Amino acid sequence: MAPDDAPDDPLDLAESLAIIQAQRTRVRDQVAPDPRILFGAWGVAWLVGYLVLWSSARSGSSGHPDGTAFTVFGVLLGGALAVTIAHIARRTAGIRGASARSGAMFGWTWTIGFSAVVLTMIGFTRAGASWEVLALGWNALSALVVGVLYAAGAAMWEDWRMFLLGAWIALVAGATTLLGVPGSYLLMALAGGGGMLTAAAVAHVARRKGGW
Repeated sequence: MAPDDAPDDPLDLAESLAIIQAQRTRVRDQVAPDPRILFGAWGVAWLVGYLVLWSSARSGSSGHPDGTAFTVFGVLLGGALAVTIAHIARRTAGIRGASARSGAMFGWTWTIGFSAVVLTMIGFTRAGASWEVLALGWNALSALVVGVLYAAGAAMWEDWRMFLLGAWIALVAGATTLLGVPGSYLLMALAGGGGMLTAAAVAHVARRKGGW
């Protein structure tokens, strides 16, 4: 057999596979949402926002947060939602075909999910629900939407760590209804917001090592 007819060098094949893998990783990093941004935005919003609600409820004579605390909380949640939608839209802006449609639908699902929460809670209010039931409902349903959408996004991008975080948030959301007010706010701040920020830190370390 002539030298030119010899099979490819195994080293050359390994290098080719490494190049392909590096290209796939680069494309994934360019298209898939950056977990550090998503987890960080919601982690800060929840940690600060729920601590404000908890502090206000504990210090007030009525036993629940005042209007200022809810305003701060709403602004923080709105900011986190805006960051999420903008980040996903930016990551999928240059993509065409099925991937673009999937990214767009996932981004709009956040708005739809929270719109559904608002409509549900308006219905509970009109039905005469007590302020504690409304407080627990707003808290649990909003967190449940985030947890479920994280899990759904993880399935789309095949990210099991994001799936675990989504599952954790969903379970924490349900657990908050067992504590009442203001205990539910403290649980969401520490287990919800703290969990998000921990996940963001882990994602940052993993990204620097090339593992996320």
